[in-house]
Formats: sequence, C-alpha cells, structure tokens
Amino acid sequence: DDEAMGTGLDRRDLQLMLHENMESLQNSALVKRWEGENRPAVAVLQMRNDTSEHIDSVLNALITEVETTLVNAGHVRVISRDSQPEMIAEVEKQQSDAFDASTVSRLGNQVGVRYFVTGRVYNADERQAGERRVQYFLFMRVLDVETGDILWQNSVAVTKAIVK
Repeated sequence: DDEAMGTGLDRRDLQLMLHENMESLQNSALVKRWEGENRPAVAVLQMRNDTSEHIDSVLNALITEVETTLVNAGHVRVISRDSQPEMIAEVEKQQSDAFDASTVSRLGNQVGVRYFVTGRVYNADERQAGERRVQYFLFMRVLDVETGDILWQNSVAVTKAIVK
C-alpha cells in the first residue's frame, strides 16, 4: 500500500481493486465455462456502497469499466440493464404506422440475461493511540440468474493508515 494523505477511498483505489478482481474473473473456471457456452448473456448490476464514503458516482463508473472489460474479452454478450427500458420503449414506439415496417425493430428480441456480475464495497476501521487504519474491500461475484448459485467471487483490499 502507498503512503496515504488520508484514509478516504478514491478512484485510484477502486480502479486498482477492480482491476485485480477482473483479473481473477478472467483467470477463473467460470470464464472457461462461458467459452463453451457460446457467449452467454451477462449484465452488470449496481455496486453497493457499504461504507460512509461518498463514492456512488465512482461505483457507477466502475460498472462501465466492468462492462468494457467483458465486452473486449469477447467471451460473453453484455446486456445493458440501465438502457433496457428506453430500448423497449423505442421498439414499442416503432410499432406505429409512422415507421417503415421493413426497418423497425421487432418486439420479443431483447436478450434475457443468464448471469449477473455484482459487488459491494465495505470497510473495516481501526483506531488506536493516535493511529487510524482503514481497510476497504471490493467484493465481486457472478450469480446464475436461474438458480441464484454463486459461480465466482473474489475480494480485494486496500489499506490506508494515518499516524498522528
């Protein structure tokens, strides 16, 4: 761990933890399974913030980084859960007579998700004799939507400490 100016969690810390988690996923037996499943559909859910840090906007950015990593790896189809309502509304709108029937998107072609990638950030805070040490953990896992089985999980920690 680097020397800390403070004990707060920043974007660099979260990116480091995300990178290590994604590396673990890419090297897991689950990815080998996905390669045999012919690109199953995966969606990335919100990362839960179980700390007192104001990092929700950074966690939202991490979702995009997870999606990017998965898309670029090529072994899954990444489904955008946050855009899905707008896409369905657009398909429904195109069903009117105002659109050329030969060019409209069809209802019933949205892809169901087989797996969810999710995670949470939590911390452990210790204080003793003028010292403060905080450990932050980025816990991630992949769930099978149909069964709820946890198919992969990993946790990476970053420690920050201040001595007064």
